[in-house]
Amino acid sequence: MKQVIDIDTWDRGSVFRHFIRYSNPYFGVCTDVDCTTAYRYAKTNGISFFLYYFYLSLQTANAIPAFRTRLEKAQPVIYDRVHGSPTIRRNDGGMGFAMLPYADHFEDFMQTAEPEIARVKASADLDASQDRPDTLYYSILPWIRFTSVSHPFDLPNTEGVPILTFGQVHDEGQRCKMPLAIHAHHALMDGQHMADFIRIFQKSLDRVY
Repeated sequence: MKQVIDIDTWDRGSVFRHFIRYSNPYFGVCTDVDCTTAYRYAKTNGISFFLYYFYLSLQTANAIPAFRTRLEKAQPVIYDRVHGSPTIRRNDGGMGFAMLPYADHFEDFMQTAEPEIARVKASADLDASQDRPDTLYYSILPWIRFTSVSHPFDLPNTEGVPILTFGQVHDEGQRCKMPLAIHAHHALMDGQHMADFIRIFQKSLDRVY
C-alpha cells in the first residue's frame, strides 16, 4: 500500500521543490559499522551473516519514513512497507537481481530469501523483471574494503529508490567492521535521515539475542 504525499502540507515540501529540479539530485555517504556482535551471533547459530545483516538493514529502513518514500512521475508517495533487491553473484560468474520480501520476523524472512537467492544463483541472465519501486537496492561488494562508492542512475526517470552498499568484513583489533554506503535522492531524504539509519542499524547489529 502507498499514499500520495501532499507537497503543500509536507514538512519538507520546499526542500522537495528545490532538489527535484536538479539534473543529478543523488547524494551519498560512506562509513564503517561495527558488526562484531552480529557476525559472531550468525556464525555461532549457523545462519548466513549476509542474510542476517541484510534483514536488520531492511528492518531499519522500514522504521524510517524517508526510506519508504518514492517518486511517481515526480510526485512523492510513501509506502507502508519496502523490500530488498540485492545483487547476487550467479553460479556462472555473472550478476543477478533477487527480490527479498520483508517480514516481521527473521525466520519468516529466511523462508522466502533462501530459495530466491538459490533461484538467482542458478539463473543465466540479469533479469530485472521483478524490479519495483517499493524496494531498496543493495550492492554487495564482499571483496572490497571501500571508502567511497558511486552508482549509475537512470536520470531523469528515477523513482528515488535508495541504494545500500555493503563491503568486506575486516578486523580492527578485537572488532569486526564493515563498510556501508547510502545513496539517496535529496528531494526525498537528507543527511539526518541517513544518520538516523546508521544509528538505528548499529543498535540492531549490537543487540545481544
